[in-house]
Amino acid sequence: MADTSSTRVLLANVRFRKLFFARTISNIGNGVAPIAIAFGVLSLPGATPTSLSIVLAAQAIPLVLVLPVGGVVADRLGRAKVIAVTDLILSAFVMLTAALFLTGTATVPLLALIGAISGCLNALWWPAMSGLVPEVVDDEHLQPANAFVSVASNAGLIAGNAIGGVLVALIGSGWAIAVDSVSFIIAGLLVFSMRDVSSRHSSGESTFADLAHGWRVFWSYRWVVVIVGAFSFVIMVWRGAEEVMGPVLAREVYGGAAGWAFIMVFQSVGLLLGAVVASKLRVRRPLVVGMVAMLTLPLWLVTLALELPIGWVALGSFACGASLELLAVWWFTAMQTNIPRDALSRVSAYDAMGSLMFGPIGLAISGPLIVSVGANEAFLIAAAVATAAILGSLLFRSVRQLSSEPASM
Repeated sequence: MADTSSTRVLLANVRFRKLFFARTISNIGNGVAPIAIAFGVLSLPGATPTSLSIVLAAQAIPLVLVLPVGGVVADRLGRAKVIAVTDLILSAFVMLTAALFLTGTATVPLLALIGAISGCLNALWWPAMSGLVPEVVDDEHLQPANAFVSVASNAGLIAGNAIGGVLVALIGSGWAIAVDSVSFIIAGLLVFSMRDVSSRHSSGESTFADLAHGWRVFWSYRWVVVIVGAFSFVIMVWRGAEEVMGPVLAREVYGGAAGWAFIMVFQSVGLLLGAVVASKLRVRRPLVVGMVAMLTLPLWLVTLALELPIGWVALGSFACGASLELLAVWWFTAMQTNIPRDALSRVSAYDAMGSLMFGPIGLAISGPLIVSVGANEAFLIAAAVATAAILGSLLFRSVRQLSSEPASM
């Protein structure tokens, strides 16, 4: 996938191999969890699409609010250590969720509470992971390294989607969620074994001063601000469609958990292919090409709005996944090569917070939207919003002119 010299260097790097396997294993669980949670909640007595919106939004809101603090924590304590500890703690709460489903004691309020705690832990994990790859590999190998990590993540998602669909269909959501918990334990231990790789970046200032500095650096890169703003709407649409509206539609049209898992497997295969292509493909204007490719998202949503045969919906899901991963690899590489390393986790935290800030809104309104206007109209509204956000970002010169050539730092 990457050039031969980069591949040899990365394969010889013991720490990178550990990171690769940790992401693979963790994302097996991450592939299982959304299917298990969605159909687990929808199967609760008296549950509605709004019930699923409540559970998912309860996790998404703390994630967005705590992310900036997570960036400071990652910079100060060391990224590998933060990733490992949060993975291990998170595994306990995921296992508690599994136990609630297995014992028949799961309720929407309890699941929302556990989701809120998990969201806080994920907010510590996310910016730490964004800044870990540059600490493991040299700058000249960043793009292939990001692509390899994406391949690991997406291979895990493919397996997780398939396993999740089978487990939920055969033995229920509880056991599927337990698999997710075990994956976090294994991944956390792998990263903990390489905790010495991360140096601490302490400015000597207060947490609030570090937050303010991270914000100033983030705001100084206009192309970052524009893409993050566009993705706040893209993620709002994507999360609502994929985590709430899609499973609801699948119960009625596409055969329930097994059908939705099939569609998600195709998306994960697309993510995997996108990562492979991104490792080889260097374009002069990565953000322009990446955002144009993202127009596959509204096209996929239209296939769902029209309730096309599952093969067409799966193909749209595949194209959408491939496009997202192309953009993601180019995006992380641009961030890592243009933003000062000592502020990278803090800027990544604001990147994640901004991109995800409307995600809770998408999750919260998707269930009621389906109830009020119907699934078909809801998907068409989502497609229109995504199209406007993607095309709007291309109006800004800073986005159109960003080059793949690294800035001098």
